[in-house]
Amino acid sequence: MTIIYGLLGLGLVIIIHEAGHFIAARLSGVTVETFSVGMGPVLAHKKIKDTDYRISLIPLGGYCGMKGEKAFQEALDNKLSEIPSEPGSFYGVHPLKRLFIAFSGPFFNFLFAIISFSIISLIGYTYYTTSNKIILASEVYENYPSIAMSAGIKTGDRITQINDTEISYFKDISEIISLHPQELLTVEVDRNGEKLQFELTPELDPETGAGKIGIVSWIDPIVDTVVQGSSAALAGIQKGDLITSVDGKPVKNTVDLQLLLTDKTEVNIQFLRDANIETRKMIIIDNKVGISFVVNEIHTPKYGFLGSIKQGVLESVNMLKLTIKSIGLLFKGVDVTKAVSGPVRITVMLGETAKSGFSLGFSTGVITVLNFLSLISISLFLMNLLPIPVLDGGLILFALIEWISRRKLHPKFLYNIQFVGIAFILFIFVFALFGDISYLISGAK
Repeated sequence: MTIIYGLLGLGLVIIIHEAGHFIAARLSGVTVETFSVGMGPVLAHKKIKDTDYRISLIPLGGYCGMKGEKAFQEALDNKLSEIPSEPGSFYGVHPLKRLFIAFSGPFFNFLFAIISFSIISLIGYTYYTTSNKIILASEVYENYPSIAMSAGIKTGDRITQINDTEISYFKDISEIISLHPQELLTVEVDRNGEKLQFELTPELDPETGAGKIGIVSWIDPIVDTVVQGSSAALAGIQKGDLITSVDGKPVKNTVDLQLLLTDKTEVNIQFLRDANIETRKMIIIDNKVGISFVVNEIHTPKYGFLGSIKQGVLESVNMLKLTIKSIGLLFKGVDVTKAVSGPVRITVMLGETAKSGFSLGFSTGVITVLNFLSLISISLFLMNLLPIPVLDGGLILFALIEWISRRKLHPKFLYNIQFVGIAFILFIFVFALFGDISYLISGAK
């Protein structure tokens, strides 16, 4: 089912893209000969006026076939000096109309992202995060470098501000740090009531393209839920208990607890309940304790209709800026095979996102899927507008050149330059495919 969910989601994004071309072509007077939902063998079709509407076997996108698309090949075969331009064909309309048709596909993807983020803002959602108190990763993992430690930050500090942005939760820290690798940041911390400032430069993680400074979140060891029949439940631990020590060694946070329980089969665990200290023996079964801990539950505001549209636009623009920045990081030492996802990995990730989201409830599932689809849509919007032959951006560029020069481009010139675009696409595809294969192999282990 994971793959099916992924294919349906990815197919929806592609259909929306093709629908943009379809509507723009009709508005521009170009005859759309076929419009298919799905690819491959045709399962059903119906011709309405000039267009044959189809449902095809493979639920991976679709296509929009316009009159005159074969004219380019005809010009090459017959060695013509220009592409034939009969009435109602793609090459028979004004260059600016061709530009409009080419742009509308990516634009519909961006419009879909705006609508999706608007729906999310209208519904509102709940997410969980920890406080702004941190633990140095070097105290958790052996030989793990910590830029935060080198800068002077200590475990137990609360990060209250990064540059000019106020920090309330660990989620805020993660977002800013991940978006600013290799950039100098000013970090303000609260250390036992004293305000201190430090400067540091997040390291670029070559596998993700994100920045990191070597910190993990601090979670107080206050029990939130106990799995029925688990090691913790059998030891009598209950919701609200504050774990204070294991085998006499103090526990200040959940990382301390995890380290003290690692590779243990039996421990004496001490906790505070209703102002009383209690000690219980806990037998650890299969290295599983069965406890979750209290974190912050954040409810986003619900916006009205106009407010949600405004938020949808803002979120889409911010996501576009982030995507542009992410593309720039590909040239700064990022491992392309791990940071760039191909169609296989995107399909699996989208399917897993949908499956896990809907398992938590319908509204959570909708919000989770819309978030992921919006990210894919904005990526498609941006990538398709790159001025590369064979992409929509290439068609836009050629239309602009023809409009400015008032001369039609020679078919042979277009044919030769397309090889540049095809080579670029193949280059990206090979790296993405290699990354997909590595992802599947690692997932199978």
